[in-house]
Amino acid sequence: PGLKEVGTYGAAAAFSFYGNKNMTTAEGGAVIARDAQLRETIRQARGHGMTSGTHQRLNSRTPQYDVTMLGFNYRMDELRAAIGLVQLQNLQEWNEIRRILVVLYRRLIADYCSAVTVPFGKPRTSAYHIMPVLLPHDVDRQTVIDHLRTKGIQTTIHYTPVHQMTLYRQMFTEIHLPKTEDFAQRELTIPL
Repeated sequence: PGLKEVGTYGAAAAFSFYGNKNMTTAEGGAVIARDAQLRETIRQARGHGMTSGTHQRLNSRTPQYDVTMLGFNYRMDELRAAIGLVQLQNLQEWNEIRRILVVLYRRLIADYCSAVTVPFGKPRTSAYHIMPVLLPHDVDRQTVIDHLRTKGIQTTIHYTPVHQMTLYRQMFTEIHLPKTEDFAQRELTIPL
């Protein structure tokens, strides 16, 4: 109540529907925008920069099109769109299941190792896309990963600092972000 919904903050918003998201079409996503001209620019960019798509040309009986901007092939096919519409019907229920799992995780983690931090511990509305935990400084992350693997639990490491990725490291050689780097060395994502 009283909270703004995701996608309502700015002029546009992008949503990923990749396979590990709360709602998936296996690949792809969606972009929404308030402004009609911005929506048209996005529509054109996702379809090779063409001024009209196949469906528009068929309905308008005008077979010609032009390319007026650099574009990409980012169109979602109908099968993925249909999957997305079905997934959307279940999203609220699935998010509630994720919320319940997060509450359970927090309780179990607190009982097992109170030094493990679950970021964003304050009550809030969240989609709980992933479950990152922050390990204590004196815990070796790889040891935890290996132990969980023996129990059949797959883990992931998220939030690699952008400035440490090869492209950016080559472009910005003098950047050091100690807090970011510390977090990145201790973060571990457990499955939801």
